[in-house]
Amino acid sequence: MSATLRTNSVEYDVAVIGGGPGGLSAAIAAGRAGARTIIVERTSALGGAAASGLGILGYLDRSGNKALGGIAQELIDRLVEVGGSPGHFPCPVHNSITPVSPDLVKIIAVQMCREAGVDILFNNELLDVAVEDGAVRAATVYGKLTKTIINADVFIDATGDGDLAYLAGVPHKLGQDGTQVMQPSTLMFTVTGHDLDRFFDFLDEHPEEMGIKEEYAGGYTVDFLRKTRGHCFIGLTAQVEKARAAGDFTVPRNQFIYISTASERFLAINTSRVTRINAADPLELSAGLETGYQQIMEIVEFMRGVPGFEEVEISQIAPALGIRETRHFCGEHRLTMDSLEDNATAELAVAQSAYNIDIHSGTGDGIDLSVIEKPFGIPYGCLVPQGVDGLLLSGRTISVDSTVFASARVMGTCLAIGEAAGTAAALALREQSSVRDVDVQQLRALLRDNGNVLPSTSVDQPSYA
Repeated sequence: MSATLRTNSVEYDVAVIGGGPGGLSAAIAAGRAGARTIIVERTSALGGAAASGLGILGYLDRSGNKALGGIAQELIDRLVEVGGSPGHFPCPVHNSITPVSPDLVKIIAVQMCREAGVDILFNNELLDVAVEDGAVRAATVYGKLTKTIINADVFIDATGDGDLAYLAGVPHKLGQDGTQVMQPSTLMFTVTGHDLDRFFDFLDEHPEEMGIKEEYAGGYTVDFLRKTRGHCFIGLTAQVEKARAAGDFTVPRNQFIYISTASERFLAINTSRVTRINAADPLELSAGLETGYQQIMEIVEFMRGVPGFEEVEISQIAPALGIRETRHFCGEHRLTMDSLEDNATAELAVAQSAYNIDIHSGTGDGIDLSVIEKPFGIPYGCLVPQGVDGLLLSGRTISVDSTVFASARVMGTCLAIGEAAGTAAALALREQSSVRDVDVQQLRALLRDNGNVLPSTSVDQPSYA
């Protein structure tokens, strides 16, 4: 007699699907506000790309002013306390970089969820969504031969690819506007055994290998790298070209990139580049992972030919492929480049982005970066999907055009968006209303009370009724 799959049914006020930055902060915010909350993560770690050692962008604006607060800042404060981050560092290219320890991110994320009363369900994948009378009522997840039916009043899609919103029938687009080309994916990894002093000496002798020469990057020098504990190196363009000509470097990227982590003994390598895949498709995602693993060995061998990196060894490979772009969902508001500086954008903003427009070519080997001088607001309507109630979008699923997305997709901004989503969900429950009818100014006041940084405005605006 064969066994059958087990089925469980659970009840919550708020269910967050996806445990990356946009889900982590959403769950903590909802739990702290008194909502019975569960967060479901398909891997064995919360934190998304931060759990790979990738430094977090978006905490400071281009002038070095604080752009994020609330749970986003608390996460870093707690990491600093245990040696999991050295804090925020201004950067001429990225505006700021906040190095983190991948493993301490995992631990602190769980601690913060537990303290907020949030239940965590690891190693479970979204399987199905039940929509009744135009609202999401339940989501079925699967793991270890068990289907768990999660009934909740509000669901938050923080899956990155928007799997929940997709199953619920929310309209969406793929990739870049006009072309549907998606930014490439990266399999992050960390290395040890490097000697940055020797590497910086090499750069002194070969200044052409400092890869960012654009006018906006004034101050991005070898001296800057030496003096800045948290930094990102981009360059070795000639070395990459030489290795490619010899057939030793097939990664479709024209430069080498590393990012500091919380420990000076480890560097996060952001050089893998998997192009021309739709990571929302399981077969293409799997093929992308295969490519990523092959690229890692190639990148390590390349590094060993560079002074200061001769003895590097892999210390950790990310638990998942880092996805920059897949689906873009349609919300009650769609933030576009033309509306970034509109008064209405600031007046309805529940989060803000301080990162630059950073588009990695999905077909070539370069990056197109445009400076964002001042943070821009993200209106609440970008989190409210069209046509479906009982659901909020968080992280990179929000409703923005593909150019705005190239700024708002980074982890710091996603943490701020997540806190707004979780707070809104709890507020709707408290007021016994739909998330679509949340009073935006009341939500903004709650977010500010919790330490979040928002665009300044004194104009009250109606909700998205």
